[in-house]
Amino acid sequence: MTSLIISIIALCVATANLTWQLALYLLNGPRIRVRMAVGAYGRGGLITVPVEKVKDLNETFASFESQGFSQLVLVVQAVNHGRLGVQLLDFGIDVPKGLSAKPVKDAITETPMPYVLEPHQEGTWAMPFEFVPDLIRACRGVWPHETHPIRGYVHRAGGKKIRSTRSLTLDLRDPESVS
Repeated sequence: MTSLIISIIALCVATANLTWQLALYLLNGPRIRVRMAVGAYGRGGLITVPVEKVKDLNETFASFESQGFSQLVLVVQAVNHGRLGVQLLDFGIDVPKGLSAKPVKDAITETPMPYVLEPHQEGTWAMPFEFVPDLIRACRGVWPHETHPIRGYVHRAGGKKIRSTRSLTLDLRDPESVS
């Protein structure tokens, strides 16, 4: 009987230890969260609004322009909630079926890629909003009667692509409505 009790206690301690080791493994690495926003540059600054808060994209952009913010942009923000830094290689937008667009020379940022995102640090990158209608036109050529959510992404060193949880869904049949 004593052997059984000792075995059960040992099993409980081993299970607790394994759970703790798994939790440490998951918490010690970088944990990147990507958010996407629409915004505009002008008057010496950048204003943004998260894509989930946008009701009417044309109305939002008209409001930006009426306040003197004339260069419309799509913003990708990455936050490292983990305990280790991570190198980010590039950023862009894509659709779930695999088509993507990334700025090569037109990126609007003060933090050039590649960039090391340290723990509890945030990076913000923007691209001209013209990339969105261009991606929509390319999608329309391949999938003429569908709509797709557009997500922002960053590429980690090692090849992993981390996408934003929120998306911007636009009608691929009428890409001129977002120009």
